[in-house]
Amino acid sequence: MKRRQFFTIVGASAIGLPLCLKAMAQGRHVRVGLLTAVAPTPDMVSALREGLRNRGYIEGQNLSIELRWPKGSFAQDPEVAAELVRSNVDIIVAWTTPAVMAARAATSTIPIVIVGVSNPVEMGFVRNLARPGGNITGVSNLAADTSTKLVELLNDIVPDSKHIGIIFNPDNPASALQMTGTEAGVRALGLKVTRAGASTPEDYRRAFERLNAERVQGVVLLADPSLIEHAKQIADLAKTARLPTVFQRRENIEAGGLLSYGPNLRGEFRQTANYVDRILRGASPAELPVEQPTTFELVINLKTPRDQPLYATITA
Repeated sequence: MKRRQFFTIVGASAIGLPLCLKAMAQGRHVRVGLLTAVAPTPDMVSALREGLRNRGYIEGQNLSIELRWPKGSFAQDPEVAAELVRSNVDIIVAWTTPAVMAARAATSTIPIVIVGVSNPVEMGFVRNLARPGGNITGVSNLAADTSTKLVELLNDIVPDSKHIGIIFNPDNPASALQMTGTEAGVRALGLKVTRAGASTPEDYRRAFERLNAERVQGVVLLADPSLIEHAKQIADLAKTARLPTVFQRRENIEAGGLLSYGPNLRGEFRQTANYVDRILRGASPAELPVEQPTTFELVINLKTPRDQPLYATITA
């Protein structure tokens, strides 16, 4: 088995707040729902638990975390968010745009804390970042802005590239926002581009086969939960096609991809715990500003014989 080293540069309102939440934060049992578009990784759940534990919420004592995700997609399993609402959770943490859309459709009263959403204003989740104005607030991920940088990084890796591929999930509304940033980077560098949609293992197989046949010289994969769900297969497909790949999440590099640039997912979930705590203590989600990440990681897969990863961190 090949060993890898990773080098990391890290570049109580009437709306949405049940009246019992203050009392719960002061000693009653709290139920937090975690709604994700695909099965959450252990790191995501442990980061949320850690963040809540640091604020006095101990699972099994005064905290329960209810995990829910759809079988396939929310379109294929439309009741999953409604079922979470019916389970009487006090607050919902929703990871990625499809999960937030499902949660918003299921409730307008339970507070929803977002994580990993590209542009919550353009998606219509909040009125503005400073004063969201409803039952939704949380942490955005700047994926649309990061997409331009991914094109530049891929061009740095393959400096003589003329033709790149872009893989995106056509069923994820956030893909359109990311594509705007990606195409800006493509135009600035004068590159030819071939696009391929994918979200399932078979989709990704066909996408890499197509891009390989089109003789692209590298691939940008736009942020989507399916990239983490199928991370190992995607890395294997890229290796077989001998195509450099760039992502927004380090999880894809740990699975065998080449390079990622973007916020740290564990850090975003720990940051989310602060919102959960503040809302449970009486803050209104309508008035809690949406935060943007300040710490970015550049993670490069360096194939070396050493076992231990090396990390250096720069906070933006």
